Amino acid sequence: MRFLLVFVLLIVLTLNVSAADYRGDCNIAFHGSSTLHDFHGKARCQPFTVNNIDGVMDISKLSVAVADMDTDNSKRDKNMREMFEEKKHPLITSSAAVVPLKDIRATQKSGSSSSSKVTFTLMIRDVAKPVTATITNFAETDSRITADVTFILSLADFLLKPPSVLGMIKVDDKVSVTASFVLNATK
Repeated sequence: MRFLLVFVLLIVLTLNVSAADYRGDCNIAFHGSSTLHDFHGKARCQPFTVNNIDGVMDISKLSVAVADMDTDNSKRDKNMREMFEEKKHPLITSSAAVVPLKDIRATQKSGSSSSSKVTFTLMIRDVAKPVTATITNFAETDSRITADVTFILSLADFLLKPPSVLGMIKVDDKVSVTASFVLNATK
């Protein structure tokens, strides 16, 4: 009986001390080039939840609506949405990102030029590929975590045909993406 009581008490204490949930939000900025000029765009993630258990953050699913992607050019936005086949595939999703906070904290404290990495699965249309991103600008308080996650997206890797205008102006294959995350602890 004593063993059972100690066991239950340990489980309760462990759950209370080492588990937390965060309400997440992120803004996405993307940058690409074409034969005519560079372009920038933005989007927002749909609200999501992050579980933090024993210092390991689990971001099960994150979504961005293709319709919300904006480059401040309606014709370019229309071409971009057609490339993503928005009507058939309205969301770009990522999943299964597991982030050990101790590794990020250690990198930040060391002040070294090395940066933390995170790997997740990105799904665009019906193609899913692993992506490795760099974590920068990490900041943490008792109730909030912020960070930027940056990666290069290859359109060809996701079987996307870059938009072109009159066959002369073509978008480059590589697009730089930065997602700025804000995670607020839920109580």
